[in-house]
Amino acid sequence: MKRVLLTLVSILVLATPALAVDFSFHGDLKTEFRINSNQTGFTSDNFGSEVGTVDTNDDINSIADDDVNESFAAFKYRLWTEAASDNGAIKGVYAVEIGGSRFGDGSGEKGAGFSGDGVNIETRWAYTDFALGGGRMKVGLQPVKINKFFWNETAAGIHYKIGDFEAAWLRGYEIGSQEDDANDGDFESLDAFYARYNLKPTSDVKIGFFGVWQTSNTDKLAPGTDSDMTGNDYVVKSMPKKDIDLYTIGVDGGMKAGNLFANWDLMIQSGEFGEELDFGGYFAHFDLGTKLGNNGKLTYTFWYASGDDDTTDSNLDAFIATDIDVKADFSSVVLYQGLNSDEYFTTEPYIQDKGMMMNRLGYDTKVSDKLKVGAAAMYMMTAEDMKYSDSVTGAEYKENSIGFEIDAYAKYKLYDSLELAMAAGYLMSGDALGIYDAVRDGSADEDIYVVTSRIRYKF
Repeated sequence: MKRVLLTLVSILVLATPALAVDFSFHGDLKTEFRINSNQTGFTSDNFGSEVGTVDTNDDINSIADDDVNESFAAFKYRLWTEAASDNGAIKGVYAVEIGGSRFGDGSGEKGAGFSGDGVNIETRWAYTDFALGGGRMKVGLQPVKINKFFWNETAAGIHYKIGDFEAAWLRGYEIGSQEDDANDGDFESLDAFYARYNLKPTSDVKIGFFGVWQTSNTDKLAPGTDSDMTGNDYVVKSMPKKDIDLYTIGVDGGMKAGNLFANWDLMIQSGEFGEELDFGGYFAHFDLGTKLGNNGKLTYTFWYASGDDDTTDSNLDAFIATDIDVKADFSSVVLYQGLNSDEYFTTEPYIQDKGMMMNRLGYDTKVSDKLKVGAAAMYMMTAEDMKYSDSVTGAEYKENSIGFEIDAYAKYKLYDSLELAMAAGYLMSGDALGIYDAVRDGSADEDIYVVTSRIRYKF
């Protein structure tokens, strides 16, 4: 065996110059810290898209009457290699990841306890990228970047781009008889067909038009699923074995004019869910900002994700995302993904199927070549009322205020490729969050804060 391995290595070393293959190696190595949060369960378990009232016996997901403080450290490492040949005409990319391993977690899949030794390597990307017909084609498990509020993650498929036009076929899931005997040998899959055309009327204006059709070939809903979405995650990636035909049409882009800038995203949706419900959501987002002095930037952000006001009728009026990670950089430190990249309340631009409206004002400035700081204030509401009942009396409540939040953050370059960062957020909870209280009485009982930090080595 040693001789065989030595022979293979020798052949690779000798053949590489002859084949003119260029290798590059990259990494994104993050060590993250939750310095403190007074409701660590609520801000850590990613259940914000689950429709319905939480189980009051679930101490993890409810907002407790008393503080539930926890501090932890975790690491999330991503490494990838690229091999290119034929003067860059062909490129192969493979990436692995170790994600969300807390210090001291010695479980088999985490491997961060005594002695390490965890089986915790995951494949992140695996695709071939090559020139074809004046454009480039990518085939395999690859980054999908359709829109940061709709679909911006990893999926398997085929993507082709030529000039300002791109198109793709993507398969989100495939289920066969080996996974589910009830399928009677039939394979079920969720496929997406995507097209985009980008325009640049001037050097300072860019506009993109895109459309996505997602369709599955199952002829039934999953057991227990009907017109009431309670208990389901309202996000496409969490809907396997559902009969879906979802059409999403959108326009996005941005512009600059002197010190002023703007960004926008508009989407409308239609289609059918389970041949019983009709999709009809929409989404709007825009940034309006200006540069202040040489290093400052003031940005007003607004977004509106439509919600569903009646979960028992035949219309799903809520906008639905496919697979995204909304970042705290342009939203909320308390609710969304920030410096703790695997610990958050939600990743979708809405709560449950009730949508969201956000008004945010942020200021960022570059104090020096190495230090950037910023602060933001925002008010958040659900587009439709959160409905829940009193834990004791059974009285019914309808609320839509998520609350007012203030955030502060800083990033410091210790070296060119090593960044230290810290962020803190305090949410003065609105009564809509009373649905998550351990004891529900129609009002939010606790304000919520989060303090996080990160060390990030990127090369």
